[in-house]
Amino acid sequence: MAKKKHKKKVETASFVEIEKDFGLWEDYMAFGPQYDTVNDCPLIPGETECVQELPFKKLSAETRKALRSAMVNRVVEYWQSERLIPEGGIVKELRKAAIQETYQLTGQYAKDSDEVKHLLNESIVQSINKELRKEKKTQS
Repeated sequence: MAKKKHKKKVETASFVEIEKDFGLWEDYMAFGPQYDTVNDCPLIPGETECVQELPFKKLSAETRKALRSAMVNRVVEYWQSERLIPEGGIVKELRKAAIQETYQLTGQYAKDSDEVKHLLNESIVQSINKELRKEKKTQS
C-alpha cells in the first residue's frame, strides 16, 4: 500500500468589518455625507471597511506593547470610576476597545485569540495592584 500524503492546512485570512475613521472630516460628518476633495471620493456616515485580523504571532512588537498599554489604560479608568475588578462581559468590551484603539494607532488589527486574551487578561490584575500600591503610598 502506498503511503498517504499529509497535506498541510492552509489558514485562510479572516477579516473583520470596522467603522471607518474619517480623520479631520469627523467634525463635518454630523451634517451628513461629505466629499473629500483631496482623495476625490464621497464620505458616507457609518461607512465601514474590511480589515484583516492578524494572529498574535504575526503582530509586531510595537503593536503588542501598544495593545497592552491600551488595555492597562482602560482597566485603570474602569477601576477609578467603578472601584471593581472587571469581569465577564466588561473584560470583553475592554479587550475589544483596546484592540480597536491599537488598530487606529498602528494599523494592525489583532485577532481576539487565546494568546491575546491571555496577554490582556494578565495585565488586568497587575495594573490594579499598581494602582492599589500607589494609593497605599499616598495614604501613609
